[in-house]
Amino acid sequence: MDRNKHNFFRSFRKMLCFYMQKLNIFLYICTMKSTEALIERIEKIGEGTVFTYSDLQLPPDMQAAAAMALSRMVAENKLRKAGKGKFYKPIYSRLGETTPMMEEMTKDLLYKDGMLTGYVTGVPIFAQMGLTTQISSKILIGSRYYRRPLVRCGYEIAFTRQENPITEDNISLLRFLDAIRFIKKIPSCTPDNAVKILLNKLSLFPNEVINTIIQLASSYSPSTRALLGALLEPIGYDVSILKSSINPLSRYNIGLSLTTLSNKSNWHIL
Repeated sequence: MDRNKHNFFRSFRKMLCFYMQKLNIFLYICTMKSTEALIERIEKIGEGTVFTYSDLQLPPDMQAAAAMALSRMVAENKLRKAGKGKFYKPIYSRLGETTPMMEEMTKDLLYKDGMLTGYVTGVPIFAQMGLTTQISSKILIGSRYYRRPLVRCGYEIAFTRQENPITEDNISLLRFLDAIRFIKKIPSCTPDNAVKILLNKLSLFPNEVINTIIQLASSYSPSTRALLGALLEPIGYDVSILKSSINPLSRYNIGLSLTTLSNKSNWHIL
């Protein structure tokens, strides 16, 4: 009896080892096929395009293998990590490796459930507006929702609350108001120089755009509304709404000279 039990367990172990070997081979083949499918999909993604697991549209049974494959590709310098669960293919130029475009680094932070909820603003945008020539690694995002600051590929990303609805049509106007709001924080540009540039831009806006800017300004700080009113007043626009929205006892220390803005005292601007 003992001998029969011994033979049974011996045969069972051999059979178990045989099927384990078959299972390992099967899993290896599945992993290889998953990796090949993953590589094919990654090859279709352009250099510098930030992607996530969901962008690869992999079936659930490939997720684990995909995570291992992506980690291996990062270790082999075939991919770079742009954040938790975010990757991109490195970009090389004559000057060496470069980081993805600012829009790529932030695109997942600008939408929620397919709806536009944020926009890039701050120093990079102020540079595009001609307010500064300084290159900055800091990105500011105007957003309907509060988020903690984060770092991606050397970029410091911060968020500022935007109370206005954010649409593709009004982003440029919100950025203009942001430039007024942060006029003292624009690097390598004095408030006097910034005002001259902003005045020139205002003079090019049609009446309907100016009216929209005035409406949007109602959600900005009193100092922003005061400076906007002071900029619009000499051009001849009706600024009574802006005038009535600020406290006559308040003072706004922006640091502007009389030669740049001769009516600044009308708006309690120092």
